[in-house]
Formats: sequence, structure tokens, C-alpha cells
Amino acid sequence: MRRAVRAVVFDLDGVLVDSEPVYERAFMAYLAEIGRPELAGWYPNTLGRRRADFAGALARALGGADPDAVVTGLRASVERAAVEPIVAMPGVPDAVRRIAAGRVVGLATSSGRPVAERVLADLAIEDVFAAVATGDEVARGKPDPELYRLAIARLGIDPAWALAIEDTPAGARAAKAAGLEVVAIPNAHTRGMDFAMADAVVADLHAAAELIGARPPGRRGPGGCGPI
Repeated sequence: MRRAVRAVVFDLDGVLVDSEPVYERAFMAYLAEIGRPELAGWYPNTLGRRRADFAGALARALGGADPDAVVTGLRASVERAAVEPIVAMPGVPDAVRRIAAGRVVGLATSSGRPVAERVLADLAIEDVFAAVATGDEVARGKPDPELYRLAIARLGIDPAWALAIEDTPAGARAAKAAGLEVVAIPNAHTRGMDFAMADAVVADLHAAAELIGARPPGRRGPGGCGPI
């Protein structure tokens, strides 16, 4: 029998909600504002990561800008861009609820808690999530495993029996480093990137639900270890 999947931890941006177009518009607007539109190709370096974690590298690409000023400028640009209603990714909420059947479910997102809670409420799936770990709660964001370790600790599950759903290589590396299996769902921004570290790559959440649904959910034993 294949290993049971007792817990599933979702990423948020690009997996549950189609927010990457907003972040891309905000990034391009920020570059235009500071007069550096030629750095538009730098955007893929931001995917799946907190602004605080890539601001230093972007500041160096800008010729020695202040990283704190970069974070402030990008945050303001995102706030100006995030005026449209959020758009759910295909498979939300139906596939999410199928994946959650018989399992505990968590969220590990680089976004802050206010954003995460608002998006889950807007998507009407906040009841699915037993634990939420957000980027403003950890010292190091993805691809560091700290965020996934926090989510798994809050779920009370051994990571060996958990699976992450991610859309970026940074997120996939974070989950793998925390000991989780990874199902990758590349989107329009990450399709073509290297997901060799993932255990499976599928087209969308519906396909992920089919894949995960074929795995036994099991029941959580003492310490969250082993199928019973």
C-alpha cells in the first residue's frame, strides 16, 4: 500500500487564488515609478517568496538601493494594484474540499495573516483549514522550510505523512526540506520552471484531487506516525 496522506498543506498565491497577475502588475508599476523598467525580467525571482527575502537581491540589481525602501515601495505598489476582486484558481472550492476529505488541512503562505484570512474567507473555504502559517510569523521565508515546519507543527502531524501543494520551485523546495511530499501545480507564471524536486506535477487542483484521492487517508496514530 502506498503511504497514507494524513495532512495536506496548501500554498495560497497561485494555488488557491490567481493573485500573481496582481503582483506582476505591482512589480512593473514599481519599476516604472523608480525609472527602472528594464529590470522587468527580474520578476520571476519574486515568485513564492516574501518581499523581505528578495529585497536585498533586488536592491543590488538596482545598483545599491536600500532594501527597506524596496520593500516599502513594493508594498505600496501592491496595495494600489490590489483593488479588483480576487479570482479563485480552477478547482476552488470543490477540489479543495475533496482533497480535505478524511485529512487535516493547513496553509503555508508567504503572504501575511490578514491577507491569508481575508482570502480564505472570500473563497468560502476558511472552515477547511485547521492551521494557518503565514510569512509574517517566521524569520525566514520560502525556500527555507521554516514556514512548512510551523504549519505541520500546528497540525500536529509527522511531516512524513504530509503533502504540500505548491506552484513555485521556491515553495516546493521549502516543503521538501521540511520533509513533506510535494505535488506541484505550475501556473502561467511558473510553467517551464524546474520542478524536478516535486514528487508529482499536475495540471490543476482537479488533477491533484484525483492523485491525492487515490492515496489512503489513514487515521492519525500516536504522535501522528504510521498508518493504523
